[in-house]
Formats: sequence, structure tokens, C-alpha cells
Amino acid sequence: MHANIRKWGNSAGTIIPAPVLAKAGLALGDTVEIEVIDGNIVIKQVAPSYTLDELLHTSPKKAMVLDAEDYEWLHDAPAGKELD
Repeated sequence: MHANIRKWGNSAGTIIPAPVLAKAGLALGDTVEIEVIDGNIVIKQVAPSYTLDELLHTSPKKAMVLDAEDYEWLHDAPAGKELD
């Protein structure tokens, strides 16, 4: 498949057709890494990374409720090589 490189502000860009994105497992909004390898432009998907706050914010509230089983081990002393 051929595409043209066009001026985009002070940079250059091209359109990536939807079937190509789908075949590569990419979607709009994904973060990618762009590098040159042996004279070829290579675009790779970057795995998302999340902060603990982001993960907790998206977790269901009921997952944050401790039950009796949780309380059984919550304040226990280390039993092996755990870090304090």
C-alpha cells in the first residue's frame, strides 16, 4: 500500500489506513514509538503505563472494601522474606 508524506506544521506526516492500523493491532489514541532501523521508519506500539492512583481511580469501589478474610492477614507479621 502506498501513501504520500505531507507537510504537517513544521513536521511531516502520512495517513495510516484503518485496515493497516487494525492489522498492526493499533487504534486511534494509542502511543507509539517511532525509530529508524536500517533506513526504514518503524512504528511500534508502546505498552501503556499507569500510576497507582490511576489504577485505583478506575477500580470498582466495591473492590476497595475489606472483608473478614482480608482483615485476617492485613495486620499479620511477615511470614517469610517479605519486606517491612
